[in-house]
Amino acid sequence: MKQEKTNNPFVFQVGDLFRLVRQSFEAEQDLDVTRAQAKMLISVWRNPGITQQALAARLDIATMSVCRQVDALEARGMIERRTDASDRRVRRLFITEKTGPVIRPMLARIDHISDLFLQSLSDDERETLMDLMDRVIADASARKTDQSTSKKQ
Repeated sequence: MKQEKTNNPFVFQVGDLFRLVRQSFEAEQDLDVTRAQAKMLISVWRNPGITQQALAARLDIATMSVCRQVDALEARGMIERRTDASDRRVRRLFITEKTGPVIRPMLARIDHISDLFLQSLSDDERETLMDLMDRVIADASARKTDQSTSKKQ
């Protein structure tokens, strides 16, 4: 009896891919940071002076989770909080000199993992995939923003 091809919904495929990417990133321990910490450090590096609230929104995680991660990274000397010059209640995040040398290897690892996962695709297919993913993400982000706005009204 021939088995029917099962439907693998998009959300399951994305979840599977996310899990495999996370496992690949965390398999090598030479950087001594998790994928989540790397994403946070790179976001702060790209956006020096970002607030914890803005970082939480950018990464789509709870502010308290960001606070705990920042506490841990601050204890390791990788991130520092600075008081905002115009509003003393606001704390801005910056990477430290200790983190600078770790950023390039993190970015190199991300590029390497991307290459591994996309190696079966031609350059044109990679470009098409990235364009399609950008469009899906932009549409999903716009939908999320529209839903948030309609809930507030």
